[in-house]
Amino acid sequence: MSTERIETDRNSGRAKTSAIQEVLLRIHGEYREMPGLSLTTSQAERLWGLDSSTCVVVLTMLTERGVLRQTSTGRYLRGPLG
Repeated sequence: MSTERIETDRNSGRAKTSAIQEVLLRIHGEYREMPGLSLTTSQAERLWGLDSSTCVVVLTMLTERGVLRQTSTGRYLRGPLG
């Protein structure tokens, strides 16, 4: 693999990481502003204009961090650290 290709891959990875961080901050902020917000994954995808896999990754990360919690019915609510 050429040095040029490796650098392009690194830059692409940084861009993806930056985009995910922006989405994490945005969603965290929305749950702070609206403590009663309760969304399914499908609703979150539509609300924030995310594709399914990105939405799942972001919601999972926020759940693991305690920002969100998932109910037994699959809805995402503000968690103890949200």
